[in-house]
Amino acid sequence: MPKPTTDESLPPMRAGERECRAGGEQYCLSPLPAPTDSEHGVDVAHIDVRHDEATMDLRQGASPESLLITGHVASGLGIFILGIGAFLLLLAFFGGGLPLATIPWWFGVAYGISLFPFFTGILFPDVVLKRIPPIRLHRQRREVAFVVDIPGRRFWLPDPTNMWLMAINGPIAMVTGYYTIWEFAEFLRPGVEAAFPIKMPLLHIASLAFLPLYPHFHDFCRKLVGQQRQTVLVPWEDVIAVCGFNPSLSAGGVTGFGWNFALMPPDPERPGYTLPGAGIIVGVGGLPGALAQWEYIRRFMEEGPEAITPSAREWGLEWYDAQVARERERYERTNDQRRWQRFRREQWWNHARFAHWYTEYRMKHVLPRAVPKDWLAEWSRPLPEAQWARPSRPLTELSEHLRATYQRGEPFVEMGNVEQRFSVEVEPPPRKAYPTLPFAANAP
Repeated sequence: MPKPTTDESLPPMRAGERECRAGGEQYCLSPLPAPTDSEHGVDVAHIDVRHDEATMDLRQGASPESLLITGHVASGLGIFILGIGAFLLLLAFFGGGLPLATIPWWFGVAYGISLFPFFTGILFPDVVLKRIPPIRLHRQRREVAFVVDIPGRRFWLPDPTNMWLMAINGPIAMVTGYYTIWEFAEFLRPGVEAAFPIKMPLLHIASLAFLPLYPHFHDFCRKLVGQQRQTVLVPWEDVIAVCGFNPSLSAGGVTGFGWNFALMPPDPERPGYTLPGAGIIVGVGGLPGALAQWEYIRRFMEEGPEAITPSAREWGLEWYDAQVARERERYERTNDQRRWQRFRREQWWNHARFAHWYTEYRMKHVLPRAVPKDWLAEWSRPLPEAQWARPSRPLTELSEHLRATYQRGEPFVEMGNVEQRFSVEVEPPPRKAYPTLPFAANAP
């Protein structure tokens, strides 16, 4: 496991080992990728974005939940903007009128405020999603492709996923948007001789285009200093899968608990560490969820796509329309008008239809941009069965011992190091780097 705060790493954990530290726990599920006797193999975290007979792509996909929150915020800001407009109308009615300049001021404020949910809920998340490539598993080759960061010369530009970029760029866009409308209204006022405003609109356009264009500039600069990301092909039986339980601490004590599942590539030249910038960590709700998520991945690799049942899709217009139809049917059956009205208000307030439509758009058009065209196209093709890689002897032997033990009712998480438990000897891997390819290149 990665121990970045120490000069000397501890021995790498093996399947079945358990580690307790800082009030949390960590269970190691592999290597070797042994069965854990989970009752179900379930894609708990919805990270399977695509799979076929030979390959599976794992990544944190788009979710309507963040867009629903964005819609909630947008509705609240919309009410605030309308409240300002109503207040101005009341002043005009009881005060005998308002200055004409109040109208562009209100439109400028409304436009500037509306950019906040646009930046936080749509523009910046799209930039982040386009920067996270998937983990691709090939069950016939028994290899896993990770995209890693290659250490090199110091690179001073902030990463495009840095939230400070959005935190700085967003207010600039909001302020310049307000002044753009204000100056344009001043230019249109009769009797005022003023030059057409150019500087502020150009600055506003630049602030809107910064987040989408900055990643391209960032990658170009990284290419100049030789820090392009690389694709590393890791043997399936070397991949590290862990489940971690960590409390959330504050000055007042424990405020919450979280269970995470992680899939990471080890660093073969530094045992006990993982390769930088690679892997995936997702919330799974609990230890059973982590075991189910691991079994979903392991069964695909060991048994094939017919051994897994993908989770039902919970996004998209089709799913949303079906949800509304179910609620309508329940209302017609129970005549619970209060529940139906509350449901419709929530959907309207959160802009639920837009959230599901845009989630579907993200899954089909935004996520694919995270990888170059034809990334690993040759490597990803199915192989003739005669060329399939086979499980190693230690893994086969260990799996047989574990299945026999599960029949006696002993759980995986209480066995400790299963290799030592069943005296299965695993040869230490050679301390040499895994095959590496440029991220933008095709694999042979």
